[in-house]
Amino acid sequence: MKKILLLGAQGMLGSEIFNISLDREDFEIVPFSRFNLDLTKEEEIIEKLTAVIAEKNIDAVVNASAYTVVDKCESGKGEELSFAINAVAPRYITQACSEQNIPLFHFSTDYVFSGDTNQSFCENDDTEKFPPMNKYGMHKLFGEKEVLQYDKGFVLRTSWLAGQYGQNFVNKMVHLMKNVSEIKIVKNEWGSPSFTHDVAESVIKIMISDTLPKNKILHIVNERSGEYKGGVSRLAFVEEIKEYLGFETRITPVKTFDTVAKRPISTALNNTMAEKLPDWKDGLHVFLAKEKEKIEKKRAVEKKKQKAAEIYRAQQEKLRAERAENTKEETEK
Repeated sequence: MKKILLLGAQGMLGSEIFNISLDREDFEIVPFSRFNLDLTKEEEIIEKLTAVIAEKNIDAVVNASAYTVVDKCESGKGEELSFAINAVAPRYITQACSEQNIPLFHFSTDYVFSGDTNQSFCENDDTEKFPPMNKYGMHKLFGEKEVLQYDKGFVLRTSWLAGQYGQNFVNKMVHLMKNVSEIKIVKNEWGSPSFTHDVAESVIKIMISDTLPKNKILHIVNERSGEYKGGVSRLAFVEEIKEYLGFETRITPVKTFDTVAKRPISTALNNTMAEKLPDWKDGLHVFLAKEKEKIEKKRAVEKKKQKAAEIYRAQQEKLRAERAENTKEETEK
């Protein structure tokens, strides 16, 4: 049975990987979070990782840790944390893995690219030709390069990630649709929706395989079909959430939003190297299935209450009419 050291085990993706492992007997996860390891400290990374890899006979390391508050990455403390965790820490994680000659699977992001409308990127597309537009993307690209220098270092890019173990764009949209009558969504932003359960299952197959991937960079994203071959628009993504859950919220397209960090127009990722994941709509529906069930139960209860209220009102109207008729008869006598 393979032993996998998982960094970022309490994050959205790390939690998914760890929880899947609890029901599996073909591999074991050794979880590390920020409480076990401070990724801003070089010596601690090297010493702790080297020690645990040796002591527990670790077969591979998965780095699902990252600082992902994109706007805060532009300056101040957020920029410092992003540079330390996203850019510098991968160098020392790679060093610890190389000393023990074990594979490292390092998660990265679509933001290492910038692109024009409806543009999509394959695994080996040149990030120098389409360089990152913000510091988060720059720091993640720097981290990628550190990992790729190691012959057993692999970069796994994903994007627009949503999962049950953390806050994400899908959850935010569901919350808004429950509470407001209108949502404004950027119409010309394109990407590849991905869901942690599908991504985690794919990565598990890769990391426990007896053979290493042939390509050093893999795009682990849900598939796109039909009109979405070049990527999925943020607007279409939100419309699908609305339709699946049966909300009546008005979706208003806007050209852009003012944000601290610039966002690329299109960073859709093409998966041409790894096993295909389910279509993004299927992934979204599975992710929202429990939410839909709760919403439908609530609507059913409200419908029953409404029907009961209508019956009650009808009965009251009938009683009032009968009383009025009786009063009229008494008066006429």
